[in-house]
Amino acid sequence: MKILHIINNLGSGGAEKLIEDTLPIMNKYSDVKIELLILTGENNVFDEKLRNSGIKIYNLEAINIYNPINIFKIRKSLKNNNYDLIHVHLFPAFYWVTVANILNFKNRIPLIMTEHNTHNRRRKYNFFKIFDKFIYNQIDKIISISKDTQINLKEWLGVDKDNNNFEIINNGINTKKFKNAKSYKKNDLLNGYSSGDILITMVGRFSEQKDQKTLIKATKNLPNEFNLILIGEGNLKSDCENLVDDLKMNDRVHFLGFRKDVERIMKTSDIIVLSSNWEGFGLVAVEGMAAGKPLIASNVSGLRNIVKDAGLLFEPKNAKQLTKLIKNLSEDQKFYDKISEKCLNRAESYDLKNMIDKQIDLYKSLSNKSIKRN
Repeated sequence: MKILHIINNLGSGGAEKLIEDTLPIMNKYSDVKIELLILTGENNVFDEKLRNSGIKIYNLEAINIYNPINIFKIRKSLKNNNYDLIHVHLFPAFYWVTVANILNFKNRIPLIMTEHNTHNRRRKYNFFKIFDKFIYNQIDKIISISKDTQINLKEWLGVDKDNNNFEIINNGINTKKFKNAKSYKKNDLLNGYSSGDILITMVGRFSEQKDQKTLIKATKNLPNEFNLILIGEGNLKSDCENLVDDLKMNDRVHFLGFRKDVERIMKTSDIIVLSSNWEGFGLVAVEGMAAGKPLIASNVSGLRNIVKDAGLLFEPKNAKQLTKLIKNLSEDQKFYDKISEKCLNRAESYDLKNMIDKQIDLYKSLSNKSIKRN
């Protein structure tokens, strides 16, 4: 099977990281060849590993990914290559790809998309429901990365619960990579900080979806030996930096930007936090648990079922509750160890290989149906 994955770009996001982690492994299957099309190379951070692993990457070099003219560029790419399947991720890529595939008329290729979130900005506006219903109806199989993601999507589209075009394949990670990561010495990671300092880490794009501000406020209420590491980039980063300035916390909050050693930083940290307004799955939550660290996460769809009965949950934007949970972990070693062990055990059920095997089975199923139709 020759399969084309399509995504907006390879910037620092969960869906993009998943592309980096999964495609090289898929490409090792004897009967699968994977290629990747990106709309733009802007802000790419995950392309190096893909290229080094032999994944062919095509770049449309779109000036504006939201411009419908991209439909015709994509259509040309699809016509010029003999693909058995297309697997598309994220908006607006899945809009343009779906329309481009329709315009191929009799040469339409079986199309899969992955829904990566329980919520998106389109769902704030009812008129988008018309467009979404049309587009999703043209897609052969829609993968949701969690049960909550699928439930919310079906409710938005008004789709029958038994519609078999929808399938759940939970996200996965390379659990061994995080479990066996080598930690840094704390004063090597952050100059001037001793092994006695307590490090809290959050990994995530500075965007509307994430809520680093609540974590910053929670850290303000903790003693000075608590330090916060924030990893990621994004258009709301400056807002968080301004908040840190206003709270006079520059010596305790550390913006490390985009990092390729997240597993080592998590292993060095004492507590992992994922403060979010919504999530599709919360890949970072599983990574933190796989590192053997206690995880505290927002009690939102897409995180709740992953974290519940393993890590700890706090109500979104409740900085006081978050502060209390961090204190509970830091002041009770037995409780800390218990939560860490439960988190590690939970992470094992989200191993990357399980996810990839299910996707490959789905590819084969759709490819066989396509052959029978032809």
